[in-house]
Amino acid sequence: MRRPPLDLRELLAVRVIASEGSIHGAARMLGGKQSALSRSLRLLEERLGVQLFRRTSSGTKLTPAGTTFLKEAEELLDGTTRLYEHTRRWSVGKNGIISVGIQGSVPPGRISDMLKPYSLTEPGISFVWQDAARSDLLQALKEGTIDLAVVTLPSTGIGMVTAPLWSNRIVAVTAAMHPIAQCGTRSWADLQDATFLIGKDDIGRELGALLDRKMRQAGYIPRMRPEAIRSLRVIAVVASGEDIALLPDAWLAFLPASIRERIAVVDVVDGDGFPHFAYGAAWRQEICPPAARRVISFLEQQAVAF
Repeated sequence: MRRPPLDLRELLAVRVIASEGSIHGAARMLGGKQSALSRSLRLLEERLGVQLFRRTSSGTKLTPAGTTFLKEAEELLDGTTRLYEHTRRWSVGKNGIISVGIQGSVPPGRISDMLKPYSLTEPGISFVWQDAARSDLLQALKEGTIDLAVVTLPSTGIGMVTAPLWSNRIVAVTAAMHPIAQCGTRSWADLQDATFLIGKDDIGRELGALLDRKMRQAGYIPRMRPEAIRSLRVIAVVASGEDIALLPDAWLAFLPASIRERIAVVDVVDGDGFPHFAYGAAWRQEICPPAARRVISFLEQQAVAF
């Protein structure tokens, strides 16, 4: 097998020299001798056949070739770090980086609040986050590019395991002077003639699907008007008109005070009680590393407290 032509230490040296602006500063940062670092750089440049730095009396500056080299060197160095951290998750589970996917309809801050105590007790674990649509997150789990996802339940998929975490009640939002706002609770039948505005984001698609399912169960076909805006902006439109929107009650806290003053929140009830979104953690059992499993167990414990 052919030996790689470059050493990671050489790549790191180029990165630090470029960052410090001098070989002297880089040697100090790396804890080595300036002469040794200078000789290593010279040998690397001779091997490559190009000059990576332009030496001046004020320091060193990357050449065009050096700029291109550094860009790819940094990708390799960062990739090596990710490889190291991700592999460490398969040890006892107390070190490494956990990749968490969060569905767009999850209220902001909910998961980070639940995991904050874990970060304090397990400093060897760090998190990287990915915000995406539910379908994209389930595909990422299937491909193993994320460790766990927080999505609406139920979650389907071969080999997929889920654990419920919490639920949010779904409410109807209208302008404060809307006729249905005069009663705090309505049935789906009461809303059969209303037009529901649906946002273009992931939460809008889910709310639209819930509305269609609930209305048809009640014997009606809902009137829906898609809007080319996000679901929270839909509420601003509703506040000034005669239409209705659905929203998880947890999202109401993120509305500006000027909007909250102009809307009314109405509970919708049917034979199954109040409509809601159930959220949970989803993961692939056979490829879930120990570190991620520890996090999932902690989330399940926190679910009781929340």
